[in-house]
Amino acid sequence: MTTYTATYSPDDNKLRLYASSRLDAETYARVKANGFKWAPKQDLFVAPMWTPAREDLLIELCGDIGDEDTSLVDRAEERAERFEVYSDKRANDADRARAAVDAIAEHIPFGQPILVGHHSERHARKDAERIENGMRKAVKMWKTSQYWTGRAAGAIRHAKYKELPAVRARRIKTIEADKRRVERAIAESAAKLKLWSVEGLTLEQARKIANYANPGVCKQSEGRFGYWNAYDVLQPDGERYSACPSMTVEQVQEAAKRAYSAGTEGRQRWVEHYENRLAYERAMLEEAGASDLLKPKPRRELVPLLNYRAPGGTITTENMYDRGRTITYQQVEMTKAEYARINVDYKGARHSQDKQHRFRTAMVKHSLVCVFLTDSKEHPLPEPQTPKPAAEFVREFVARPPRPEPTEREQDFAALEQSLKSGVQVVVAPQLFPTPDSLAARMVELAEIEPGQSVLEPSAGTGALLNALPQCKVTAVEINPRLADTLRNTVDDTHCADFLERNPKHLGTFDRIVMNPPFGNAADIAHIEHARKFLAPGGRLVALCANGPRQRARLQPIAAEWHDLPAGSFAAAGTGVNVAMLLIEASP
Repeated sequence: MTTYTATYSPDDNKLRLYASSRLDAETYARVKANGFKWAPKQDLFVAPMWTPAREDLLIELCGDIGDEDTSLVDRAEERAERFEVYSDKRANDADRARAAVDAIAEHIPFGQPILVGHHSERHARKDAERIENGMRKAVKMWKTSQYWTGRAAGAIRHAKYKELPAVRARRIKTIEADKRRVERAIAESAAKLKLWSVEGLTLEQARKIANYANPGVCKQSEGRFGYWNAYDVLQPDGERYSACPSMTVEQVQEAAKRAYSAGTEGRQRWVEHYENRLAYERAMLEEAGASDLLKPKPRRELVPLLNYRAPGGTITTENMYDRGRTITYQQVEMTKAEYARINVDYKGARHSQDKQHRFRTAMVKHSLVCVFLTDSKEHPLPEPQTPKPAAEFVREFVARPPRPEPTEREQDFAALEQSLKSGVQVVVAPQLFPTPDSLAARMVELAEIEPGQSVLEPSAGTGALLNALPQCKVTAVEINPRLADTLRNTVDDTHCADFLERNPKHLGTFDRIVMNPPFGNAADIAHIEHARKFLAPGGRLVALCANGPRQRARLQPIAAEWHDLPAGSFAAAGTGVNVAMLLIEASP
């Protein structure tokens, strides 16, 4: 058997229904029809506000309605705790999505282009799509986490705001206004009921009353919505709607008494409810020591209305319809009787420029003028004074806590979102084979690069070799514009050009050169021989080349060192070509 408990909270004017088990279909339909909604996290039904019908339903189900044990702030704190749980879950989802992205992109920095025509293109496009999708999910989950964190703080701040004395005082005034509105409706219903309660009403008198007091007296036929009112049913046969029944005056009187009596009973319950709420709110305000907030505000003191002759026949003052500009009124003389004959809608008063006095105005011949009354007391011309400062308006509020400095985690996700905007670039680089990290480190070691030396990378590609360099002055050359744009993020002195068309007068000479040139059609021979021209005296050039007969014939004789690299050194880059590493030294 299901047991029910009901509570009412004057803090938020809400009714709550607790059930020991699932409601049956009929009860659930009634509860839902009365505006109750299921709150799964609180395990209860809640109505957004009190109404007589909702109270009747809870009394029928529960027998009585108790007081809610938890305060508004307590419920807000519980709500904030739920929001914080949501926030933690989304933050964890964001971390997992970010970890998945890092696992895919561990060896591919975000922003590195897809190399069209390269063996890795198909796999790179798939990875790029997975990376971007993962980044979007991570950023979305992080933003959702931040949203729930904000909701948690906002829930508590809102609850505390509603308990401020000034806010409570304004709420009391609103309830008082609602109560007065219902009381006026009760008085109006009583007056109309009195009209219909007169004995011996004639049909003509009843029709006249129906023009003022016109209650619904009978339901319309099935399939139609609403009621026929007293005016409808009292019309003669030729003027009455065909579907509208005819009723006698006595029948209309009885129906009107029932309608107005029932309406008055319902409104009286609203009045009692408002009185109970007012008693609670006033007690809480008195406990806070802020009962003075309910006192009527003093009437604003008006500055004196003066009657004087304006110098030059005009008065200039601030334009009340266009702040910051002035308006000049021509002065007109008239008697008090003449001024009294002007319609009240066409006369009034304006404040002087210094707001220290007022003067009369009137509409004369379609122009607004200032008025001097000739037969009234004349005041001396007032001296201009400094306007008094306006009263400072102080509003009570719950201050937001200062926003803390972004944490390292927040900065990380912000950078992730910014990176996502650049996307994955697509370029054509069919012969580009990035240098493996271990091989790049060996090349830098063989070049013996020291801090402060100038270094040239004439076939920079994606910058794999540049990443292995120590702190030094780096110049990079790359023929592909998209790759060159990416390199500029790390190397300021980046040239987008064909290296074979450059010469030392364009770039200068360098202490060290490290390079991984293109291998196709023996292009590596041409690039390495051309790079020798850029070596400064005593400089060192370390390069990779295909370990083929043409390369050994042309390059091995000029190399100070020649190292045959193990087979598969570039397997990770997608090629099985045999590769050699050579060192060329310039004479001092």
